[in-house]
Amino acid sequence: MLSTKFRIIPGILLFVTVLNNLSAQSLEIWEIQGAGASSPYAFDIVTTEANIVTAKGNGFFFLQCPAERSDNNPLTSDAILVNTSYSGQVGDVVTVTGRVLESDGTTSFSSSNLELTFLSGGAPLPAPVILGEELPSGEPSAVHSLERVENMLALFSAVASGPTSSFDLTPLSTSGRRPFREPGIRHPGLAGLPVWDGNPEIFWLDPNGLNAPNNRFINTGARVDATAILVEADQGFWLALPLNYSVSGGSVLQAARDPLPGEFTVGSLNVLRLFANTPTTNQRLQKLARYIHRQLGLPDILALQEVGSLAVLQDLAYYINLEAPGTNYQAYLIPSGGEIDLGFLARPGLAEVQVRQLGANESFTFGGRLHDRPPLLLEALFPTSPPTPIRVLNLHLRSLIGIEGSDANFVRNKRHQQAISVANMVQSLQQDGNLIVVGDFNAYEFTDGYVDVTNQIRGGASLGAQFPPLPIVNPPLTNQVELLPAEERYSYVFDGSAQVLDQCLSSTLYGLQARGMQYGRGNADNALAYADNPFLVERSSDHDGFVLFLESEGSVNTTAAPDTEPLAIRFSQPMAAGGSISIRSRSGGPLESVEFYTLQGQLAWRAALSGQEATLQLPVFITGGQMYLMRVSSEQGVKVEKVIVK
Repeated sequence: MLSTKFRIIPGILLFVTVLNNLSAQSLEIWEIQGAGASSPYAFDIVTTEANIVTAKGNGFFFLQCPAERSDNNPLTSDAILVNTSYSGQVGDVVTVTGRVLESDGTTSFSSSNLELTFLSGGAPLPAPVILGEELPSGEPSAVHSLERVENMLALFSAVASGPTSSFDLTPLSTSGRRPFREPGIRHPGLAGLPVWDGNPEIFWLDPNGLNAPNNRFINTGARVDATAILVEADQGFWLALPLNYSVSGGSVLQAARDPLPGEFTVGSLNVLRLFANTPTTNQRLQKLARYIHRQLGLPDILALQEVGSLAVLQDLAYYINLEAPGTNYQAYLIPSGGEIDLGFLARPGLAEVQVRQLGANESFTFGGRLHDRPPLLLEALFPTSPPTPIRVLNLHLRSLIGIEGSDANFVRNKRHQQAISVANMVQSLQQDGNLIVVGDFNAYEFTDGYVDVTNQIRGGASLGAQFPPLPIVNPPLTNQVELLPAEERYSYVFDGSAQVLDQCLSSTLYGLQARGMQYGRGNADNALAYADNPFLVERSSDHDGFVLFLESEGSVNTTAAPDTEPLAIRFSQPMAAGGSISIRSRSGGPLESVEFYTLQGQLAWRAALSGQEATLQLPVFITGGQMYLMRVSSEQGVKVEKVIVK
């Protein structure tokens, strides 16, 4: 409900007004509202007579003057919020006397010592204002374009510009264009720097704000038709509280294309604080495994951000093998000392894989480490004739949180210094070519007006920033995002604005040709509520991951790689009920356990192991006529096999 989600009128009970023996000026609602951003009668006691109750909520209702008494001024609203419960009916005509409040942009009557007088019932409701391409306006202004219709009935057909949020609110636009983040500082900005308009055309649907049914599954692109009351819940934050509404449209799923023969793939995904041993860990691992398989197509090298530990990354590799048997990702992670780290998953075909941190000991001028999550570099050889070197630099840089406000100087400096540090790494690494820089940059492909992180790192031209980029990287890297169609340039949706945070830069390539990148859609555009269902791909994270396609100029070596599996497992296929399994550690490390899982991911049997060899029999409850996935663990690694029990 509206009253539990936002502080519409904070502290209203502090106003104690004794109305008896006080004269209250009689005004029309549009006079109380005025033509500006706030009421000219704020804190005055006024009376407004014979207005129509248009909607009721929990602890509040709305009044609107009859159409024939409107001043027909497009700059003034004909409606007002009253902060008290109303036991009558919509369509009642009442007179109200009370104190006018102005808080967080909302004009209303205080609940203290409010006087209501019922006059009649059954009045027709005023015709709703029609929202469309020009209302709300996409042009920023001192007085928001919806101020003129505050608290009034409105009719609209809108498109969701983002998914339903954790507050069960959905961003909408009637402009006919999807709102994107654009370069610069949010309006009004700073003199001499790029300015972004802030997308003022976005407003938000609160489905059950007036007790209509709730809907937690509205996704980007859904069509929403509604009759609603428009309320400014906070400065510039407009809510539509629907009397009635309908939604059409499903979830957003679009997989990256399959690689062509001779193509290798490098991917990146922020896995949203993936920790081991939480109540939702197994559920999240299942969803992420499905997403990486079905939407990203199991990249040869997958850079990951926000990983809690090597153990949970190994578990993810295991769940991917349950989802796509035979993938056999090898997990790499070097702890940084913080809660979340960077990691890699790499396919077995890569040779001479090495992973190392860069810049872990660099200092920030404000004190402490510069890189809370030091960049992680993977170096390997693609299996071509001759082998083709590849370097992938994985980044997760300082977020935009706090870039305005009391911590702004700290945040802007840290983002700037991190970008300079990474730019120096890039300049050194790109000398030999075949460098791919990926990850969650927490930065757009263009300047945010304060720091131009991405162009500092790639050596690209900047539109300007408070901290101008330094000339470090030459030649500049190619930003693969800029080669995408404009409508595909996003990996994240924030407050209804689509934006790129997950970047892909490439240096000069030798023996390889970049054939474009694609985002695997399934996360950023889908409602948060999908995260609760482990059997769906949707919303495994809040970021969409991507895949970069690299075509080899040499022939791909299809000769089987030498068998370097740490475990040797022998059993008959299909296996008889009660059959035996022989397991041996090739690496010399001790065996740890064997587990059987159903194809639904449920643990059916587990046995602890020790030593370097073991022979064991299936228990009687592992019944015939079923297929299982067997996971054998040792100190040196994990192997998964598909087992059919006859």
